[in-house]
Amino acid sequence: MTNPFVVTERYAGPEYFCDRETETAELLSNIVNGRNTVLISLRRMGKSGLVSHLYNKEEIRRGYECFFLDIYDTTSIDDFVLLFSKEVVSRLQSQGMKFIEKFISIVNSMRVSFGSDPVTGQPSIEVSLQEIKNPVKTLEQIFSFLESSSQPCVVTIDEFQQIADYKEGKKHIATLRTLVQSCVKTRFIFSGSNRRMMSKLFNSPSEPFFMSSSPIMLEPINKEKYVEFVSAHFGEADKPITTESIEYVYERFDGHTWFIQYVFNRLYEMSGKDTPATKELADEAVSYILSLFSPMFKESFARMSEKQRALLVAISKERKVTTPTGEEFISKYSLRSASAVQGAMRPLIENETIAFNNGLYFITNRFFSLWLSRRY
Repeated sequence: MTNPFVVTERYAGPEYFCDRETETAELLSNIVNGRNTVLISLRRMGKSGLVSHLYNKEEIRRGYECFFLDIYDTTSIDDFVLLFSKEVVSRLQSQGMKFIEKFISIVNSMRVSFGSDPVTGQPSIEVSLQEIKNPVKTLEQIFSFLESSSQPCVVTIDEFQQIADYKEGKKHIATLRTLVQSCVKTRFIFSGSNRRMMSKLFNSPSEPFFMSSSPIMLEPINKEKYVEFVSAHFGEADKPITTESIEYVYERFDGHTWFIQYVFNRLYEMSGKDTPATKELADEAVSYILSLFSPMFKESFARMSEKQRALLVAISKERKVTTPTGEEFISKYSLRSASAVQGAMRPLIENETIAFNNGLYFITNRFFSLWLSRRY
């Protein structure tokens, strides 16, 4: 039987997707009623899975052309334009050559070469762009193509906060906002995991995207819903598990989707009809997971400064901290001073090692946090 606790990026189907009924309905409502969406959550909370689940809904599959861009690795507007072009062509392959030819005729800076996959022998299409002398014009052409589609389009731009760091500066953000605003048939979902930057982009009056989209803040899955989800899948496989065990794992990782899914993926593998999934077995699963990640954690930790290491260990012991520069916290963990904590914390927040959410500071990687608290 397939392990139902999916931990890869792929969407395995609605039967392996837990809850998010309210968020899915809100996204669907936004699209149908002509609203763009800004979707914000911590990394590994399930944004991409939620969008895939939305795209799998019959109303969306039958009525819309759907596109998904993950721009996390892009560093320039040229990268963005190329990624956008590749995604459009990739989605058009199933519709035949006339649609690709139409796209090429509109986006005239694009080159498409045809070949076959050396492994499978299946036809393949390679997309490249000629030297982009005017990326704004190319972007305008892509938007023009979307608007000319026989069906309305939905475009998700994941890790959208990345555009604020493009090497060209912020001038293209205003251009993108203008193009988005001009769309009649295309709806957008701007998703991001850097809550501070996403809030600035969409909530600051000085930013082009100010108040341009309907917000959805993705919080942990409801605990009762997740208990039902886990119980059902273990029950189908005739693997005994108690509500207490499920809640124990959920609470240990604060309902953070990917981390609890990873633990239950291992626990599902380790348990059986005669090996119930108890709290003790869950602890074994967690210890095994930490041992797998330990070499990477050691390397990352060794690259940090002494002050950063001390701060991370202190936060890991508390799990969540309201005032890391407070006298009580500094004294308890023998940290040097409030200014030293601020200096150590700033780069850790910038590189997302430390997250700030709902008034609390914590280590983003829940496994790393637990590893630190046990080791030091």
